[in-house]
Amino acid sequence: MEKECFIIKTRMEKSDYRKFLYIATFCRNKFVIPMILLISFIGAIIYCQGIMGFHIVAVGVWTVIMFVVAMSVICFRVERRNNKRMATDATGAFDSETTLTFYEDRVIMENECMKSKGELTYAQFYFVLESKEYFIFYINANQASLIRKKDIDNCEEFKGFLLKTFAGRYKHI
Repeated sequence: MEKECFIIKTRMEKSDYRKFLYIATFCRNKFVIPMILLISFIGAIIYCQGIMGFHIVAVGVWTVIMFVVAMSVICFRVERRNNKRMATDATGAFDSETTLTFYEDRVIMENECMKSKGELTYAQFYFVLESKEYFIFYINANQASLIRKKDIDNCEEFKGFLLKTFAGRYKHI
């Protein structure tokens, strides 16, 4: 019988899901916010050229305005997605405890409330993202599962295990 490396009992509360959405939107890729800023700057140049000619102060002001509007629209969409998920959660996924058992070559996930059990090899994961509060396991570019760090007994030892297991597919933000 193979020995477990780590057994972690965790849960995802509604507030965790909301934080996850913001992490996935803004932090997963370090170029998101600079790209929004660049697009705002280009838009401000185009707008100012058409209205009054190029004035550096006007371009700066309009860059800030466009950046704030773009960020507000993105945040509005994140909040809308969060609210939609909260309204349609009939599965009881939030606040139910999930047990993850990590072995050398795979992880087994069990959730008694949802009556589910699954097993994945580490090769099946796209990448692992570490934030201040979570370890986020991406199964593909758009599907992820998270573990709250506060639910892990020895976080540094677990992090070392993940760094070794997911070498080249581990990212800290």
